[in-house]
Amino acid sequence: MTDRERNLLVRALQFYRDERQLDDLPRDKNLKYYDYDGNGKVTYSTADAIDANNMEKLLSTFN
Repeated sequence: MTDRERNLLVRALQFYRDERQLDDLPRDKNLKYYDYDGNGKVTYSTADAIDANNMEKLLSTFN
């Protein structure tokens, strides 16, 4: 992968993260994103929390 392709991929991932507002989710002491379920309990298994944590891993791979 060229630097140009990597930069384009990083910008696309950041755009997706920003559009979904995944960075707005709270983080725990280990910097892992979490969300709240319908009962107000902390969960890491909502679609947003899973996507935010996966996006963080992807971005760290390319940065």
